[in-house]
Amino acid sequence: MPLKHNVTKYDVLATRIRKIALKNGTSDLPRDEKRAVIMAILVASFSSGLSWKTHNVLMENLSNMHSEEIKEEYRQAKTSRWKSISSADICEVLNMGVSNAAFSSWLFFNVDNAVHSSYKAAWDELQHEFIEACDDIELAGERVVK
Repeated sequence: MPLKHNVTKYDVLATRIRKIALKNGTSDLPRDEKRAVIMAILVASFSSGLSWKTHNVLMENLSNMHSEEIKEEYRQAKTSRWKSISSADICEVLNMGVSNAAFSSWLFFNVDNAVHSSYKAAWDELQHEFIEACDDIELAGERVVK
């Protein structure tokens, strides 16, 4: 009997990130792949498994957002941790309820002003893309097939 696996949107995004990470350079990526990398950096920056201190600050005490430890976790997320995010990390970050104020504070203290708009757009897209249920994808596919 064949094994049955449920593939979620989190799995699809994590697989996409792994494929992008296998490419040697990230400077020559198309725009949609660059946005996916930014999404992965955001997930790596907020996930408890990859950035424990940032995760705690986002959930408990925003006043520590400007600490050097948070900046270091962002630097690590940007350089290498984004390549190792999993579907569980994506699910955790999207379900932890990061407020707009918390995101803006993190962005202000840690990310270069020149890329604020890219990060904000990627965060908004990440949140909107995962609002609808996974079943909506199957229903859309069935409508096309019929």
